[in-house]
Amino acid sequence: MLKALLVLKTLYTQPMLERGILASTAFYASYAHKEDHIEKYYNATDQVFAIFAAAIREGNPEKLLKGSVSHSGFKRLT
Repeated sequence: MLKALLVLKTLYTQPMLERGILASTAFYASYAHKEDHIEKYYNATDQVFAIFAAAIREGNPEKLLKGSVSHSGFKRLT
C-alpha cells in the first residue's frame, strides 16, 4: 500500500516539475503568491490530475514514471 501511494506521489511530482512547479502532496499558500502563481498552479494540477486519472484507469501508474519512485522518511538510501 505504501509503495502505491509513493508511486502516485511521484506521478504527481514529476509532471509538476516539468511545468516549472516544485510540488509535493501539500500546498502552503502565502501572501507572496500572486494571482498568476495560483492560476499557473491550478492549470498545472488540472493537467496532472488528468494524467493521474488515466493512469489509475489503466491500472499501472508506475509505468508512466520517468524516474525512480520517491522515498519515504529520511532513511539512508545506500
